[in-house]
Amino acid sequence: MKKKSFAFAVVCSVLLLAVVSVSTVFAKDSGSIKSVAIVSLSVSDVGGSVKSGSIGSTPVADLINSTVNDMLTDAEKKLGGKWSVVKASGFIDNAGYQKAGVERTLTVSVPKVNGKDMPVFTQVSKEIKSGTIDPQKAKDLCKALNVDAVVLIFSEWTSKVGGFVPTTKAMTKNILSVWDSSGSQVVKERVDMVGNKTLGVSGFKAVNQETIEEWRDSYNRALDKIVSSL
Repeated sequence: MKKKSFAFAVVCSVLLLAVVSVSTVFAKDSGSIKSVAIVSLSVSDVGGSVKSGSIGSTPVADLINSTVNDMLTDAEKKLGGKWSVVKASGFIDNAGYQKAGVERTLTVSVPKVNGKDMPVFTQVSKEIKSGTIDPQKAKDLCKALNVDAVVLIFSEWTSKVGGFVPTTKAMTKNILSVWDSSGSQVVKERVDMVGNKTLGVSGFKAVNQETIEEWRDSYNRALDKIVSSL
């Protein structure tokens, strides 16, 4: 009986590490949307979860910053399977787009497009984490960029430690929201995803140029689930 209990505990621990949380927080009919632009993508190591217990010579913030541009490219490509995507490289200098941004007071990493940081549109933590934007700004951005809707993405990076087997893996919590030209939020999807590879044990993990890709992969697999649900 003890052997069976041990085996059951191990199986439960493995399943916990593989858990994926998917929630449709908000969704309306987005069938009229044909063209979109990703106007905001931000990444946060909330509470220093990735940095805490990390083993590596490169600062975690630098590793995240080196990855976020690829995350934008990934997102534009994935959404391109659903809608016509106007790429950020084509509108980063747009006056209306830049005017809508606010000073970045929150600790988040953003893509650098053609030498310019992608703006954020709020200084309120819960708003950026939930993909919220002022409805009038959403309308103005759609008009300035000549698209049917704008997309905001937030990715919270953390780590997942197993229960019975205390292995450490990458984990991302991802929110994607879509706002149309009327200023209405038509989609808000959240997917939490755990990485595939074990990076360490008991909260300690290797965080370097190679393993940072586990967070990007987790984010990408989450986006795949979100896009497939649109």
